[in-house]
Amino acid sequence: MVRITTDLIRKKAEHNEGLLSTLEEVALHQLNIEKIEVLGRVCRQLKILYLQNNLIRKLENLHQLKELQYLNVALNNISQFQNLQRCESLQKLDVTLNFIGKKGLLSVHTLQHNIHLQDLHCLGNPCSQWTGYRTYVIAHVPTLRTLDGAGIKPSERIAAKQALPELEKQLHAELLSEGVDPAACADVEDDSLDIENVEENGVIGDDGQLRRPWCATTRLLEHREAQKQEAEAAEKRQGSSQQDPMARPLKPKHEKFPPLPADGNLLQCNEGQWDFSLQDSEDRSHIILDVAIGKYLDSSLIAADVQPHAARLLIKGRLLQLKLPEEVRPDATIAQRSRASGNLSISMPKERPASLLLKSRSHASSMPSIGAHMKTSNIDKALHRAAIAEATEEDDYVPPL
Repeated sequence: MVRITTDLIRKKAEHNEGLLSTLEEVALHQLNIEKIEVLGRVCRQLKILYLQNNLIRKLENLHQLKELQYLNVALNNISQFQNLQRCESLQKLDVTLNFIGKKGLLSVHTLQHNIHLQDLHCLGNPCSQWTGYRTYVIAHVPTLRTLDGAGIKPSERIAAKQALPELEKQLHAELLSEGVDPAACADVEDDSLDIENVEENGVIGDDGQLRRPWCATTRLLEHREAQKQEAEAAEKRQGSSQQDPMARPLKPKHEKFPPLPADGNLLQCNEGQWDFSLQDSEDRSHIILDVAIGKYLDSSLIAADVQPHAARLLIKGRLLQLKLPEEVRPDATIAQRSRASGNLSISMPKERPASLLLKSRSHASSMPSIGAHMKTSNIDKALHRAAIAEATEEDDYVPPL
């Protein structure tokens, strides 16, 4: 069984940079989820929720989603309308292809509390085959504008209200004839499907094959069987990999950084197989270490240690240890993560930046060029002396110092 957790929601919230408190839309479809949970506690601003094609048996734990406008729970195991009364902003509800039967229609009146509900989709449910289905739903949910994609005209709404008493009698009579208690069906909080202990509902045919009726219990049983087979196959694969003599054993995770060698002979290692780059900055004053650790890795799982000649990272307990090509200043080191890619970038200023060395060398190298410039030919010197002699004849001549 797949459970809805904060980690799962954060993984599906990449369009919101993994933030849950401001999340407005999330898609949790086709995950074999059996129960709605956590969402109302961590995603209070949720407006659009996709839960179609799961194994959800009951609408629950949604009362805290005051901003929810669109809920899609199509293709699940839902049999009643319930626990949506406090979703005041709900405008569109899709319960297509569930197991809402005629007795489930007795719970449709709970949608009257959703005063903004305008669009309801119920096609594919057993109740949609009942002759008075559309009229019954329109009469009980007066705010609807469309039902199963078809618009509701004012005349149809008026006719539905007039026909409601007869439809109520007809529905109750049919349920009683089928051995169903209408009063019990009106209790929308009751759920007869025990998710922990589901009894087998199939029969063995003459050919020895197990046959089950198509219902919510069947979907749940078949999913549990498939899940068990997948677990057995995964265990078998794991066992075969452990028997592989070429398989490399995983080292135990580090709780803290191992001590540095006393002789200074640091060995480089990358236990987590992280992609990284170690290079100079553009002005060659810093050494930049960039590590691709993934966008959704929590920063609390990362620890950094920068020494004058080494940089070390603990990422999920796996050590990345690198020997630096030049001495750096650990006290001025800056570490930050990219909001776009999640990469960790550590900027380590050099103790003796190459830019200062180049500046001093360029100053020293410029001296010979000045001397070379002052070396002139004999002809140039003669012309220079002649120019000075002419200038001395003028009264305002000021000899050079």
